[in-house]
Amino acid sequence: MKRKLFSAILTGTMLVAPASTLAETKRIGETRALIPEAGLALNPVLDGGNGNVDFPFGNFKALATVGEVGDNGLALTGYPDGQAAYLLDNDTIRVVYQSESYATMGKAPVPETYNWEMKNGVTFSGSHIHTIDYDRAKFAKFMKNGSSAEGMVKDSGKLFNTIYNVFGDEVTKENLVWGNQALPSQRVVPFLDKYKLSEADFFLQSFCGAWYEQANKYGNGIGLEDDVWLTAEEWEIGRMFTGSKKTGRTESDKTMGLASIAVDVKNEVAYTAPALGQTGYEKLMPINPQHKDYVVIVGAGYNHNQEPAPLKVYVGMKDRLPDGSEIDYSTANERDAFLGRNGMLYGRIYGFAMPTKSYASLGLEANPAAKMMDEYLQNADAPNSFEGRFYPTSYQWGGWDNPVSVNNTEMMLWEQAGEQPEGYTFFNGDSKAEHPAVDPDINRTRYVQNMTNKGGILGFDFGFIGATLDAADGDLPEFLPATGIRVVPAIDGALTLKTGGEGVVKDGSAAIHVEKNKAAMVSPDGLYWTKHADGSYLIVDEDSGNDFGERKYVLPIKESDMTLSEPNTGYLLGLAGGKHSSRYEAGASALGGAFSKATTSEFSGSWNVTALTTKKSNGLFGSKFYSMDELAGTGEQEIIQGIDTDDQLFIGVVQARGESGGAVAEEGGDAGGQVFQFTFNLPEKSEGENIAQF
Repeated sequence: MKRKLFSAILTGTMLVAPASTLAETKRIGETRALIPEAGLALNPVLDGGNGNVDFPFGNFKALATVGEVGDNGLALTGYPDGQAAYLLDNDTIRVVYQSESYATMGKAPVPETYNWEMKNGVTFSGSHIHTIDYDRAKFAKFMKNGSSAEGMVKDSGKLFNTIYNVFGDEVTKENLVWGNQALPSQRVVPFLDKYKLSEADFFLQSFCGAWYEQANKYGNGIGLEDDVWLTAEEWEIGRMFTGSKKTGRTESDKTMGLASIAVDVKNEVAYTAPALGQTGYEKLMPINPQHKDYVVIVGAGYNHNQEPAPLKVYVGMKDRLPDGSEIDYSTANERDAFLGRNGMLYGRIYGFAMPTKSYASLGLEANPAAKMMDEYLQNADAPNSFEGRFYPTSYQWGGWDNPVSVNNTEMMLWEQAGEQPEGYTFFNGDSKAEHPAVDPDINRTRYVQNMTNKGGILGFDFGFIGATLDAADGDLPEFLPATGIRVVPAIDGALTLKTGGEGVVKDGSAAIHVEKNKAAMVSPDGLYWTKHADGSYLIVDEDSGNDFGERKYVLPIKESDMTLSEPNTGYLLGLAGGKHSSRYEAGASALGGAFSKATTSEFSGSWNVTALTTKKSNGLFGSKFYSMDELAGTGEQEIIQGIDTDDQLFIGVVQARGESGGAVAEEGGDAGGQVFQFTFNLPEKSEGENIAQF
């Protein structure tokens, strides 16, 4: 089958180019070859074939590859980034992933993805959010058979078909306004000619790490009230307006900034939620509020490239309008009803601060204009724990009728002297802090944060946060107390990986970061916390431009304080890309015919699907899968936390710019990559603490 889609989908037609100019396209799941590798291959790597797949502590298997096409005629686009899976019905597992795409900001061979058309006809280029539906029984057995994934694919599509902008309005052909180009007046700022979109009305700028949060995740009425997909545009886009970094930044700061998006999964509607912030995020991720009236969401990212800034959380109240009054659901529109019951209309963004006098104990001088977090991470002699509070600035979103440009939100306030809480100073640092990961245990409120700029991980424990919120007396709290933990410092010697005899790269071993020649975390990006009957683990993905292959690895951590179970030690799962990899030195791609350049690749996140694929004993009648009702609320984590690591199953993605030619380019897929299943099985368990059971 040879076809060309690209943006002809805008008109509902399909353009067919001469067959001689087209690469052979594949059905979703048809590709068997893996982009991940275990190290250098002993045998030649063939185009469309595997490299070294003798993974030391687990296994990988391809589910879907960018450039493959569904029965609907739509290709999968890349880079693949934030991903999740849930039950569509009792017989179907839906895998969702979003593409981190930059439209005309991107690179050749295809700078724009094909148009994503909404139900009303408005179109977006850039990032897509794909759904792939799999037969549940086949998906559960996939790692144990030799078949490709093609035979278990039931359908594919997109996560939503309607989208609302930062002004609270549905984006339509009659109301062509999207925030990253709009001023508070709703006037659209045009792009320079070289950045103008070829056909789409607007573009969704760089959807990166995403999170799927199911309703009542932490108990009845605790957490979000709906199944919600959280995502956000990532980077400010000033150069598209002026071509100058300096003046372009000024222009982009005058716009409404970048969209924080909450998708109503059931109704397929995406709402921009400006109360969550307009500065762009790598990832938005709810955490256990221990209270029915509040939501707490970790917001990790870039602060619209304004530095320095602290680590942040959003605290919102359910059932409130933007002014704090109670919402009347009998008269509220669907937008406000959805955002209101999920606490995304009335809330504030809180940043971590420490008592000003306590900075000296970390070897620091309190200075909100300095990158103190980065300095602390690199100080081997500093203590590994500290106390502080999350405080808001003076800014709070004022509602749909009071739009303000992004530079008039909290983004400029964190370093200002007049904004420091009394007796406290915001613990500011480089704003490139990518994935957070929340403790999945419903009995705790903790998270860890990848400190991407200098490397390392910080953790935060909110303790009895429910009592703090209860003491707020029906309003937003003044602050949230938290204990900080330096899980992994940003120093050479902080992390060496066990490789199980694999991980061999051109000039050494992936036990360390060969290109930087450091036994440390280097540019950690993807992060996922998974907790099983026999241990608690962080799955880490680096994004360092490593010519010897980016690393994906596991860090067993202590349940008591989130620190590493084995000092300075992790376990290599796999490698991807790099100009010195066996795959790219051979000019090979997994899809076949898609190799474009020998360059770095990047794993980007993980997701536990064990509860979806595990069967329960049904007495004399054998075994059967858990039902949707049994997996609701706390159900999934209860099942996961009762199963050992050896029997856990995950999905993940890898981004592969080096595999962006061939069908990927011809189908308007932007940048290559792959979705896969994987397992891991470590030779040594974590420290042996009992994991809390339900």
